[in-house]
Amino acid sequence: MSGTARSGSEPADSLAGLPSPLEAVDDMRTTAKWIIGAAAAVGAVLLGGAPLAAVGKVHGAASTAMAFGGLILGLAGVGWAIWQTSDALIPPATTLAVLELPQLAGLLAQISADPAAFYGPFGASVAELRSACGRFETAAARIAILLAQETDPVRQRVLSRGHADALANAAQARARLNWLLAFVHAWRVRDQLRRARIQAFAGAAVAAVGAVLFITAASRGAA
Repeated sequence: MSGTARSGSEPADSLAGLPSPLEAVDDMRTTAKWIIGAAAAVGAVLLGGAPLAAVGKVHGAASTAMAFGGLILGLAGVGWAIWQTSDALIPPATTLAVLELPQLAGLLAQISADPAAFYGPFGASVAELRSACGRFETAAARIAILLAQETDPVRQRVLSRGHADALANAAQARARLNWLLAFVHAWRVRDQLRRARIQAFAGAAVAAVGAVLFITAASRGAA
């Protein structure tokens, strides 16, 4: 651990000015819900009155197969988009161990490039940050025991100051740990949404192909 943790009158390391990464999670899930709503609207159009009315204009086995194949393909594309995007609404179980996953390699690279921005003055790794939490919490507990047994006023003041510093450092380290966990969680949700957008686009493309096939079959029958 570096020597820049709070001691005496030194300023405390604070996360008060930083927004919570969890705020972005709500916005990303709102985006996922919008994608689902848009896909559902497309499905409603595919199953609306116009396509069903056009079924009567389809004649011949080939056109009929093309029409129903296109309709099934279109609905499959919509269903795929909704299914894949729904996964982004399921909160992933997140621990700091997931930083080792390949999907988070980009985040891990950012942390490695500037560890102080994520760990503060409490080391350069998750292990060191956790160690700092335990060390300061243990120190605060031991000083509290000594303070309860001390009768000398001068030593009581010294112990009280040390106890306050240990508590402050423990709280700062714990806040860093919780903030980092929230950041990792938000990054995972971001990754889920990014993959869901790609899958939704693929589903929309399939639905468009299905719609074209259906319209083509209906046009042949009308001609």
